[in-house]
Parts: sequence; C-alpha cells; structure tokens
Amino acid sequence: MLNRFYCLFLLTPLLCFVVGVSWAEEEAKGECRRLKREDIEGRLSTKTPYRAIANYDETPPQYAGCHPTRIWSIIRHGTRNPSESVILQAQNRLAEIKNLILDQRKPPICSAELKKLRQWSWKHLNATEDEKLLVAEGEDELIELAERMQHRFRDLLPELYSPEWYFFKYTATQRTLKSAQSFATGLFGRHRIHSVRYPPPLHEDPVLRFYKGCAKWKTDVDKNPETLVNARRFLAEPQMQSAVEQVRRSTRLPDLRPEDVQLMYTVCAFETAWHRPPRSSSSSSSSSSSYSSRSATDSVWCNFFDVAALEALEFFEDLEYYWNDGYGYELTHRIACPAIADMFAAIGSSEKEERRANATLYFTHSGTLLKLLAHLGLARDKKPLTHKHFASERRWRTSQIDAFATNLAFLRYDCDKEEPQVLVLHQERVVRLPQCPQDKDLCPLATLRRTFAKSVDHCDVEELCRVVAN
Repeated sequence: MLNRFYCLFLLTPLLCFVVGVSWAEEEAKGECRRLKREDIEGRLSTKTPYRAIANYDETPPQYAGCHPTRIWSIIRHGTRNPSESVILQAQNRLAEIKNLILDQRKPPICSAELKKLRQWSWKHLNATEDEKLLVAEGEDELIELAERMQHRFRDLLPELYSPEWYFFKYTATQRTLKSAQSFATGLFGRHRIHSVRYPPPLHEDPVLRFYKGCAKWKTDVDKNPETLVNARRFLAEPQMQSAVEQVRRSTRLPDLRPEDVQLMYTVCAFETAWHRPPRSSSSSSSSSSSYSSRSATDSVWCNFFDVAALEALEFFEDLEYYWNDGYGYELTHRIACPAIADMFAAIGSSEKEERRANATLYFTHSGTLLKLLAHLGLARDKKPLTHKHFASERRWRTSQIDAFATNLAFLRYDCDKEEPQVLVLHQERVVRLPQCPQDKDLCPLATLRRTFAKSVDHCDVEELCRVVAN
C-alpha cells in the first residue's frame, strides 16, 4: 500500500501530488484503504478463527457396503482471550504506541480508523482473571462444529445423550470445559446439556495433555534455547526485516522494535478472531458460511500491515511451533503415543476387550493437536523447516492445521464384505495418512494397527520422558 512516506523518497513530485489528492479525497469521504478480511483471517497462525478454514459442506460421506459405528475425536478449544502477559503488554506497550500515533500532527490513517484507534483499549480485560478464557465466538465455533458433524453422521451422533453412547472429557481449564459444553449444546440443545457426565479433569492428563508430565520434553525441547534458533534467525532475514519496515512506515514510527510489530500482530489476530463479520445480505442461511469475508476486520491494528508483512509474521510463528510442537525433535511427537493408543482402544475394541462408548470426544489444546499431527505424519514437509524456507511451498502452516477449534477425528466403518475400515478427518476434511492407501478414503483398521503397533504396544512414556542425570 502506498503512503506518504514513500513520496519523500521514491515518487516524483507530480505522482506524490496525485496520490496526496486521492488520500485527501478518501479521508474527506471517510473512506479507508484496508485489507480485506480474507487477507487477514487466514494468516493468523494459531490465533486463526475456525470460520476461516471450516468445511461447510455437510454432505455425509458414503461408502458402499460400509457404515460408521464408532468415532474418536480430539478437538482444540475455541477462540479465547490472550495470556496474562499479552494482555499486560497490550495495556501498556501497545497503549504507548497508540498514543505515539495519535500525537502525530496528522496521523497516518483515515478518519474512520482514527476514531477506532482513539477508542481502542484493553482496559476491560483483567490480566489475571480473564486470561485464556473462552469467548463467545469460541462457544459458537464448537456449537456449529458439533451441528455439522452430527448432520454428516446422524446415526453415530444422536441428538439424545446417553453415557453408554457418549464419552466427553476435557482438561482442567475453563476454555476446554466451555468448549465441551458448547459442543454438547450443538449435539443435544441447551436444555439437555445438564445431563452430560464428565470425569474429573486433570492438569497433566496422560492422554489429553501427555506432554505436561514429560520432564525430558520440557528440558530438551520446551525450555531449550536451541528450539527457537530458527525463529530467531528469521528475524534477520529480508522478509521479516521488510515486514518491520513496512509497519514502521504505516505508523510513521521509525523506532518500532520487532517485538512491537509482533505484539501488534498478536492483538490484530485476537481481535479478528473475536469478532465475526456481518452476515451477507444475499444469504438467509443460518450457517457461518453466510458471513461475508470481504468486510473489514474489527481490529484497527490489522490495518497497519500489508499481506507480505502478515505472511512473514505467520512464518515466524510456524517456525516456533514446528520446532517446539511438531517435527523439530523426534521426542516431541513420539510422546503422543498415549493418545494414539487410546484412539485404537476406542474404535478398535473387539468383544474380548473392554467396551468403550461409541463416541469419544476430547477437548484439549494446540500443543496436543500439533504433536498428534506430527505423530501421524500429516502436514510433513520433505525437509525440516528452517529460517531459509519462507519462499518455499510448505505443508506446515499453523493457520490451516492449528486454528482455534482445530479437530481430528477417526471413524470406524464396519463393512459387509471386508474388514473394518477407518476414515480420518482433519478440520472436517478427509485426509489419507501416509501409511494408508492413497487412492481411497478408507484405510483398513488392520493396516493402521500394524503401522502404529509401536505406539500401542511399546508406549513407555515414563522411559521416554526420563531425564538422565549428567
């Protein structure tokens, strides 16, 4: 996007005059040059709202001679508030940046955005009491996800709750509890969710949050400075430096630091996720697909970025999550074996084994989903992701694979003339695991059992997570 800063250095006086006139006309009309919402929503890394990637096609998948009999699904909580540290940074440093912009003789934004910036504040958030709480949009994400899943698999997800049929579980957090309750609302209706049973939540749940109790992962990966070396190196790459310079120009604040730009991106992401665009006037549908993605975002901070800057900041976060929660270290995804073992126990149990509920529904966190995806071999690139791969095509895109309300589902299909089959869904879309036939959706249950035999039969988390003293 052109701005007056460029006129000082790059444009001819005549062109500057023309551009200046157009800006003046825009501001006089109250018009703004802003990114479209779809340019922003799909580039917000793990803060991406689920509506940006959801599958609104509710057509039930059908396979001749086969019908679904079990489902095991693990779901990230919906859109939430930021952490305590982000709230405090927004209330302090971002408030300072806001005042620096407003103190300029002629702030570099149009009148409508200027009004929004003057009104912007996060004083309504209490850093300790409100941190990471599920917000209204997060509830809606889970309600609507449940409704779509039920529409696709009506016999497997009936509208009446029974503890023999359904098993719900969440971690010891408000955001996963509310997500579980919202999903139940989508299945059974608000007046029926009081009867849903939940086991006591655990802070270090061995299935839903297997990494929390893994001392070796914490020391060798999560707290290891080397884990973030590629993200740090990307700060010096031309694309990230260009992103910082672009935001400095758009704010006319040449002293902005890279961490200031990252803070603006984070706040842009949360505020975008919190607020849906208005419904499209051309559609009377009640589904999220009737929302117009072309309207502007509610976050004034998003308008200081261009698309290239958003993509650079997204890649920075992709690097962080790749090395901390994905393929960066083998240990990270090996410790997901308890969840894989639980999945087979839920959908593969025979008459000889303990009977499980037909529908197992878990509500958890980003770290769990990413490690599981890596354990399964999904979203894997041919080479490890490094700070030099910004321009390369990549499968590891957290905006697509780990948005709020990200979900993974394994469905058992019993068939008339063949062995049991498994359908795998990620973000409500069929995915074919690398170890399964690539020419059809269903994968033989026996094939999956053989592929992940080590995950089931030799899942010694205690040994994997033991820290060896020097």
